[in-house]
Amino acid sequence: MGKVVVVTSGKGGVGKTTSTAALGAAVAKTGKKVALVDFDVGLRNLDLIMGAERRVVFDLVNVIQGTAKLSQALIRDKRLETLYLLPASQT
Repeated sequence: MGKVVVVTSGKGGVGKTTSTAALGAAVAKTGKKVALVDFDVGLRNLDLIMGAERRVVFDLVNVIQGTAKLSQALIRDKRLETLYLLPASQT
């Protein structure tokens, strides 16, 4: 069974996105499959930190609305084959 880790704070600029990317990469390096889900709708940055900003076609909102499948929206990291990103919507 998978595990869920949530990184959250009511304040911006405290390192949530950076911590999430680092933690996800560290776990993926052990060979475990990791899906990072960016819930910061309107102010997503996780795709930028992971170097995937030009690869976003579908996002979390598309999956929730049913206009895209999860498999279409997940972006596989180019460096770690077990690390995936589901970006938040930019709007």
